[in-house]
Amino acid sequence: MTRFNIGYITGTHGIKGELKVLSDFSRQDLAFKVGNTIYIDDVPHKITSVRPHQNKQLITIDNLNDINEVIKYTKKNITILKETLNIDTFVIEELIGFKIVLENTFCGLIESLYKSNAGYLLYVKYQKNYYIPFNDYFIKSVDLEAKIIYTSHIKELWL
Repeated sequence: MTRFNIGYITGTHGIKGELKVLSDFSRQDLAFKVGNTIYIDDVPHKITSVRPHQNKQLITIDNLNDINEVIKYTKKNITILKETLNIDTFVIEELIGFKIVLENTFCGLIESLYKSNAGYLLYVKYQKNYYIPFNDYFIKSVDLEAKIIYTSHIKELWL
């Protein structure tokens, strides 16, 4: 079972039990939905309400409507099972650890992701570290089973 970190609870909002969640997860639209099961400290909780607020998500869990019932969850990470998201393909966060291949030559491992205004950048550790924009120009295909990303034009990024 694949589990994704979808956010960090920065605090509470108001006195009615809403939690402020900071998230840069690529599929927030699928993760933060009423009825989804999320995990805080590996304990399952149901999202009972969600709304966006100042670059964060405000959520209530398990119908808890009092700040005193939820304050214990602040400063904690939230995870979700991939199966909960109901997607047919992959989410970009799954690519961490994948090999980068250009013309059958190994060109590094994806260490992390960065979200920019133009989209996602894959940070690759190699002899010379570099970023690959996640778009059709640089990414030819993704092999999820072999954990390989086949690329083109990435030599331009090393200059």
